[in-house]
Amino acid sequence: MIRIYQHGDHAAIASIFSRAIHEIASSCYSPEQCRAWSDRQPNVEHWRKRCELKRPFVAVVDGAIAGFLELDPDGHIDCAYVNPDFQRQGVMSALVRHAVRTAFEMDRPRVYVEASLCARPLFERAGFAVLTENTVEIKGESLLNYRMELPNPQASATAASSQQTATADECG
Repeated sequence: MIRIYQHGDHAAIASIFSRAIHEIASSCYSPEQCRAWSDRQPNVEHWRKRCELKRPFVAVVDGAIAGFLELDPDGHIDCAYVNPDFQRQGVMSALVRHAVRTAFEMDRPRVYVEASLCARPLFERAGFAVLTENTVEIKGESLLNYRMELPNPQASATAASSQQTATADECG
């Protein structure tokens, strides 16, 4: 089940963030890079404030928070992490599908993300294309990620239709 963040979810989300980096992303990034990205000890207060502001989507499996994803109003996926206990069970794929559907229902022209080395294949399977490769500096460590985008096919059709109408109007 995917739902919107509820007050109190932040403690599980803080733990998922730290664990996902140190237990999943550690297969793609060095221990130094992972420590720069996230402390091993979850910062629960930081995540309380962030979640109250961002109101992420939360995936719940058998009563446990299995993952979360933040979708900004402009279609940007800001954070997307899965609890390592639920890795490779379709949790993040479901969250991404939900975010894409939500953004496109809000007529966003695209959904975009800065995907980690580990997350890139998941986003590619969801139809996202790599636009650029980025190097991000965090606490003196360089981390590679990918700016990826999925265009809204309806927005493209609407834009093309508007372009044709404008061209026809200009000719008349």
